[in-house]
Amino acid sequence: MPVEHLWQWLREDITYHTCYDKKQELINAVANFQEQINITPIAVSDRLWVKKHLEPEEEKLRVSK
Repeated sequence: MPVEHLWQWLREDITYHTCYDKKQELINAVANFQEQINITPIAVSDRLWVKKHLEPEEEKLRVSK
């Protein structure tokens, strides 16, 4: 699994638009994130799955006309 996507997910959920007053608050938030992703390994694999090919129907949705 690409670790870069895991870091991006962590930043999206924990640090985007958030400023923690204390270092320990950030540490606790990251620990909670880690606990949550360890509880749901299927969600982790779904989110971080590397695509080996493009799905034509899905790609149609990505391109606006």
